[in-house]
Amino acid sequence: MFPTLNLDNIVKELQVEEKKNQGKTFLYDFKKGDFAIRGGRLVEVEGKEAVRVWIEKILRTEKFKFEVYKEDEGIDEYGISIKDLIQGKKVPQFFLQSELRREIEQALKKHSEIDRIEDFRTEQELATLKIYFTVILKNGETFNQEVKF
Repeated sequence: MFPTLNLDNIVKELQVEEKKNQGKTFLYDFKKGDFAIRGGRLVEVEGKEAVRVWIEKILRTEKFKFEVYKEDEGIDEYGISIKDLIQGKKVPQFFLQSELRREIEQALKKHSEIDRIEDFRTEQELATLKIYFTVILKNGETFNQEVKF
């Protein structure tokens, strides 16, 4: 009398559609400042490696700087505001770490595969800031991420 729905199939279809909406991700060599090329073609990455590349790109993009990422009223902007915190200012280390963690968590939670980050810490050596954290994906996989500024 009542229709039956296979909710497992519906959820799987939504997850596949969500992945399609994220588009393709290509391996980027941040040290060289260029995309990785093999056999004359860009190297496409998926899964955990694609998330790693996405994280590195979002953390290296200064929020509100590029018009291409501008959203209406600054809502859901791409990137983080790290330069305001670290350039030319002497702020207490605990404040810097707290603000960086907040900014980074807020930016990374926009990715549909990221559940949370843990073990966040920073190290500052002269003009270099290193940020370390563990990324926990919704599928249970984890990996360590390190970004240097």
